[in-house]
Amino acid sequence: MVLMIDSHLHGIEDVPDNYSDYGELKRMVSCVAKADEWDRQLAIDDPRMIKSYGIHPWYVEDWTLENKKRLFDILTNDPTAQVGEIGMDNKRGQILGQTMVFIQQLDLAEHFNRVVSVHDIGCEKMVLESLRGRKLKAIILHSYGSDSYLKPYSELECYFSISPRLLSRSDMRVKRLMDAIPEDRLLLETDSPNCGKDFSGMRDFASRLGNIIGRSADELLSTAEQNLGRIFG
Repeated sequence: MVLMIDSHLHGIEDVPDNYSDYGELKRMVSCVAKADEWDRQLAIDDPRMIKSYGIHPWYVEDWTLENKKRLFDILTNDPTAQVGEIGMDNKRGQILGQTMVFIQQLDLAEHFNRVVSVHDIGCEKMVLESLRGRKLKAIILHSYGSDSYLKPYSELECYFSISPRLLSRSDMRVKRLMDAIPEDRLLLETDSPNCGKDFSGMRDFASRLGNIIGRSADELLSTAEQNLGRIFG
């Protein structure tokens, strides 16, 4: 059986009913959005889970001096802890505040040489400039979908994590984006429990995506598993 990964979800205590093959995952990257979720994720006991901690751009008011120190302490105490979900979003909130919080969290990730999981809605240029020149273990671009910035992100050796949201686009647009993503940078995610009404499992997602681009589900799942393994060993 081909091994499966999920490169972006949110710490699941109760598995969503529509995630039929959650139990088959080999590895998952679990992100949080707010500081009050950090302790809950710390308490989850699942050896498959790679835990990431951060403040989502929607909740920048959580980025207090106290929580900055808490994140520093989490990363100090757990060498397997990563940073995410962090980033910028021009559809919600103030960009100035988001930029400051994003940069400070990137500073911590760089200091500890950790992987960052990045949320980017309509702020590709600013996110790109914030990432340039940094020495990070790896950059995972969450629910990626921007054709125009794929090349500059590739030059930063980013990984492109594709979610079921992409399937809402036309087949032509899906194929164009997928054809442009370097084979060794492709990841698959669900963003569970926010994986969409048509989602029923990772294999089903890979199968539907593969039907559009002319590749087998097993091939896509295997590629994503190998690429995540390259990031985390």
